[in-house]
Amino acid sequence: MRSFNLLRVAAEAELLRLRAMLVRQGRRAALGAVAVFFLLAALTLGEAAGLQLLRFYVPPISATLILLGINLAIAAVVGGLAARSAPGQVEREALRVRRQAVDAARGALTFTAALPVATTLLSLRRRRGERGRSFFGLRR
Repeated sequence: MRSFNLLRVAAEAELLRLRAMLVRQGRRAALGAVAVFFLLAALTLGEAAGLQLLRFYVPPISATLILLGINLAIAAVVGGLAARSAPGQVEREALRVRRQAVDAARGALTFTAALPVATTLLSLRRRRGERGRSFFGLRR
């Protein structure tokens, strides 16, 4: 019964970890989409700046280049935020709890599986009348 409770705790911890990871990945995707938007805007303004530069050779190009620099700076900041992705405290703690519960369940299941084998061996030895020897045939 204890092993089932431990497995249940492990499953709940894994669900909590997966939910936190999905929230984090969703946030990364949203920030990445914003970065792509500003990068496309920067490329568009770069094209417009190149066109104006080739066509007119006049000072208004400075305004276009300033906007281009601003868009690139925004894209770099938002892209940096999207790329920064470390697991949060909730994810790390849930992973630790899951690992502990699975390890404990393995130990409990190993003991539970070994118990019927041990009792079968003992009952076979008793039937043969080998009470003078200890378990596994070793002398006392």
